[in-house]
Amino acid sequence: MGDQQQATENPGVQDEQSAKPVLVISKLLGPPPYVLDPETLADSFNPFPWMKGNSFRQVDENTLVKYGGSVTLVEAEAMDFISRQTSVKCPQVLGAYELDGTAHILMSFEHGKLLYEFWQDASESEKEAVIGKLQHYLKEMRGIKGDYVGGFNRNPCRAGEFEWDFDKTDHKYGPYADEDGFNHGIAEALSRASPKPDVEDPESPEYNRMYTIQQLVHSLRGHDIVFTHGDLHPGNILVQDDLNVVILDWNTAGFYPAYWEWYKATWHGTFMPSFIRQVERYIPPYWIEANILSQIYNWIVG
Repeated sequence: MGDQQQATENPGVQDEQSAKPVLVISKLLGPPPYVLDPETLADSFNPFPWMKGNSFRQVDENTLVKYGGSVTLVEAEAMDFISRQTSVKCPQVLGAYELDGTAHILMSFEHGKLLYEFWQDASESEKEAVIGKLQHYLKEMRGIKGDYVGGFNRNPCRAGEFEWDFDKTDHKYGPYADEDGFNHGIAEALSRASPKPDVEDPESPEYNRMYTIQQLVHSLRGHDIVFTHGDLHPGNILVQDDLNVVILDWNTAGFYPAYWEWYKATWHGTFMPSFIRQVERYIPPYWIEANILSQIYNWIVG
């Protein structure tokens, strides 16, 4: 598997004399089986060269490494949690660590077709089998209730809505005690999404637009808080040859209001217009909440 380094027994501690890299490990997952040499890892095979943002390397036939600036140990913890608590299949977490500020997740390499590829040529019976599997997955996931709103293991919220910061500050949103706190967080994030006017004029269109947006956000209440993947679009659903379904990319997972899964799975549309009718078969639809948030998104970035 190439050059490897042994995981330190003192995570997060740097030996100044030998200038060893700073290694941080997850308290939930424990030490990884090995730590890959960064240069060797960078030279390994990239199975997804078209993907932007995070990096992927296949270090052997069965092992994939995901790493990069937006990767966190929390993603690995969420994957490990859901695989232990439910029958939901996701890549098996083999280990995770943070090396000099960059998180790495070692996981099983899963083969198959992404859902939008599979759907084009699948038979009706094959499609029904996959929908049935997704229905079961979502029922299990949503059966896990939360007592806070935010990223997995009481971490801040992870979603594009919390990254619309005009000032590019490292502001964190959450975790929140309840849905009302979450709504305040969304409203705060929206207020940071554009430069503030020099003068707050209550008669200006911009002032009243932001007021309307914030009131709409605060109208979203009374939802259960459930375990949520947070990005369950067809590009994150893998269908294998035996019709097993694997859920990918858990970096936005956590506990969110019940409507959040539907909204985040559909807000960019689907690969074919009619597929939203399939999505509502495995994710309970929240049309009004999704419409409110989609309008807000269009107001902010459109």
